[in-house]
Amino acid sequence: MNRFLKPLLPLLLAATAVSCIKTPELEEEESPSTIAQVQDSLSEAWGSADPLTMSPNDFLLQQTYRKIETGEDRMLLQEGITISKKEERTNDWLYTYLYQTETLTSDGNTQQSTREDHRTVTKAEPAMEVFTRGQKLKGEISPMADDLQMSLGFERLIGLAYACQLTDEQKKICTENLGYDSCEVKCFNLQVSEEMRPAPDLMKAQTNCGGIANCTMKVKTVSFDWAAYYKKGETTEKQKVNYSISITPDLPFFSRVTDYCYRALAQAGSQKALVTVCTRMKNYKAGGT
Repeated sequence: MNRFLKPLLPLLLAATAVSCIKTPELEEEESPSTIAQVQDSLSEAWGSADPLTMSPNDFLLQQTYRKIETGEDRMLLQEGITISKKEERTNDWLYTYLYQTETLTSDGNTQQSTREDHRTVTKAEPAMEVFTRGQKLKGEISPMADDLQMSLGFERLIGLAYACQLTDEQKKICTENLGYDSCEVKCFNLQVSEEMRPAPDLMKAQTNCGGIANCTMKVKTVSFDWAAYYKKGETTEKQKVNYSISITPDLPFFSRVTDYCYRALAQAGSQKALVTVCTRMKNYKAGGT
C-alpha cells in the first residue's frame, strides 16, 4: 500500500494485534470543514512564534502512547530532542539536533537509538523549511516519529494544515500507481477549544517551571475528522480518522505543541477496536537554564 494515501496510522498499530485499518462507521452527523477553515483555526491556535528562538541545549521530551478502546495507555515511544548546534550561514541558520529514541518492540523489549538530524531556518522571513522525506508529499501527517524520523511540532501542524486536500501529484499516484479511478479527501466536524492546564510534572520540577508563570499554561486544541474515499468502478473504499493537536502560546516555537493525537477504528479478524494514539510533551528545558 502506498504511504501517501494511507500514511496516517503507521507503526504504532502494527505493534498491536490490530492489523488492518478499516473505515469507522460514519453514522454521526457530519459538518463539512473547508481547508481554509482548518488552516485558519490552526494558525490562530499557533499564534506568533519565532523559529529563531530555538537555541543550543534546548531540550524536549515527548512520549507516544496507544490506547485500545477504553483500556490503559501504553507507552510505545519516547523521544528526547536536544538542539546541539545553531550555525549562521549566508541565507539561513542551520540547526543540528541530537535525536534519542526508546521504542517498545513487538516482543515487549525496548530498543534505543541516537543520531543527529538537521533543519534550516531562512533569514528572509524568518521561516522554517518544513522537512520532507523521500517521496512523501506535503499532505502527509506523521503522528509519531514515522520510521524513527524526527518530527517537530511545527511540522505536524503543517501536515494537518494540508490534510484536507490532495495535490495533483497525489491524484496522479492514486490513478497511475494504485489503480483507483479517483481518490478524494474531505474534512468534517472542526472543533476548537481552550483550557488552562498545569505544566507537565517534569517541568514543575524545574526552578522556573520551564518559563511558565504559575506552572499553568493556556492550551488551545484543534480537532477534526478526516475522511478518504478510494473509488474503483462501482466500489468506494472509505477511511476515517479523527485528528487533534494541542498548542500553547506560553511556550516557544520548539515546544509549542503539547499533544498530537489520532483516533480510528481498526480491524482484528472479526473484531473492531477504536484505537487512539497520542504524542505528548513531557518536558521542555530552555538551553540557558
